[in-house]
Amino acid sequence: MVQYLNKLIRLACRYDVDFQEFCLQVLFECVSKDRPALLQVYLSLYTTIRLMVDQVSNGAVVFGDSLSISGFKLALTYIEALMTGKLSSPRGGIVQPLFVGSLRKQIEELLNCSELLKNDFHNYLKSGRWPEGDERSILLSWFLQWFGVPHSSVIKTAIDRFKPKLMSSSSVPFMRLSFPSTHISVISEIDRCFSCS
Repeated sequence: MVQYLNKLIRLACRYDVDFQEFCLQVLFECVSKDRPALLQVYLSLYTTIRLMVDQVSNGAVVFGDSLSISGFKLALTYIEALMTGKLSSPRGGIVQPLFVGSLRKQIEELLNCSELLKNDFHNYLKSGRWPEGDERSILLSWFLQWFGVPHSSVIKTAIDRFKPKLMSSSSVPFMRLSFPSTHISVISEIDRCFSCS
């Protein structure tokens, strides 16, 4: 295990000092808690985020579908359920709560940072069409998966049902009731999108 980590550190030295520091901290935690198998969990979570960031910043397609983001979200949800006591484990939580929170925050910042993505999302909501280009389509699919956004036709049907009754007020409360698994910030963005049209 230590040889594997040292090899990763040597490779990372050329590119990423943060990764080296991360590996050292994780190695210390895994060894001190006598849980060496956690090393792979930490590294997998960390590298998944790094690959996503590289894909967004460089435009190189690393993950070609949205299954990676839904699997990642499932893993984080499971870890958080262990941490909060919703699920029980004889050995306690898997990874540090701060690390899980950091991963979740990085994903959300990554998916919320692009004005281009916001335009693609608005176009998707209004027309149901996907953006052109693999990178933009993948980013939009990650966004939809991560924030639990239903299909555009389902959203349009709900909006059409609410709008006549609401006149000029916000449809956010009604959409929140209709789409409880959709993140509230995305529901607000949907409301902005349809209130402008």
